[in-house]
Amino acid sequence: MAKREVPEINAGSMADIAFLLLIFFLVTTTMDKDQAFLRLIPKKVENPPPPPEVFERNICEIRANSNNQLLFRGKMLSNPDDISEGIIEFYRFNQKGNDLSSNFPMYTWAEGPQIETELGKVEAEIERMESTPDQSQEILDYQYLALADWQNKYNAFKLYGKDKLPEVDLAAHVRIEVQKKTSYELFTKIHTEVQEAIRTLRNEEAKKLWNTSYDIISKKVDSDPKDMISKDQLELLKILYNIRIIEVTPKI
Repeated sequence: MAKREVPEINAGSMADIAFLLLIFFLVTTTMDKDQAFLRLIPKKVENPPPPPEVFERNICEIRANSNNQLLFRGKMLSNPDDISEGIIEFYRFNQKGNDLSSNFPMYTWAEGPQIETELGKVEAEIERMESTPDQSQEILDYQYLALADWQNKYNAFKLYGKDKLPEVDLAAHVRIEVQKKTSYELFTKIHTEVQEAIRTLRNEEAKKLWNTSYDIISKKVDSDPKDMISKDQLELLKILYNIRIIEVTPKI
């Protein structure tokens, strides 16, 4: 009986199959993305003045150690999802009236005549400085910034439509301190919760004032920088909830 020859396997299409499988996995596989948060970093000052004393009530401190344990204002926090709720309470506690016995930042309430008076003072000072020979441009620039701040506050007060404009203590801030061995996932979670608290506070205020949201107002300003109504609304929300964030450089 004649020996039957084994037919050769045609492997010419294997490369095409492997290529198709590679494309399939590239399209269907999801990859983790690093999260980033935009922050305005202040310019370095060569001879900074000594920092003023900051009362404990003005510090919303969030700490994470190398074992990924969380401390929120000195108390252990088992669930990072509770960070945003704590920040919201920190800023809302005294907004309707100061409780001097509380450990939360105090508020002041600016009235229209007061804002107009301060605005007039800055305008008069700028006029005086501009007419003074050899006036320091650095000091003049500082006065221009102060003028812009008071003008924004005046516009915000008119838009707010109430007798007084509430403002949290200028020293109130969120302080984030992590260690070098703190996981990046926990670090980003802390920042995500801070941003969530800011959005919640401003969204709810926008809903009460104009029946819209902070997110929608922000998108309008991004898409049309000349939309002055939305810009004024955005500025008012930032004044009502002016949340300052300090991030401490990890040391260990």
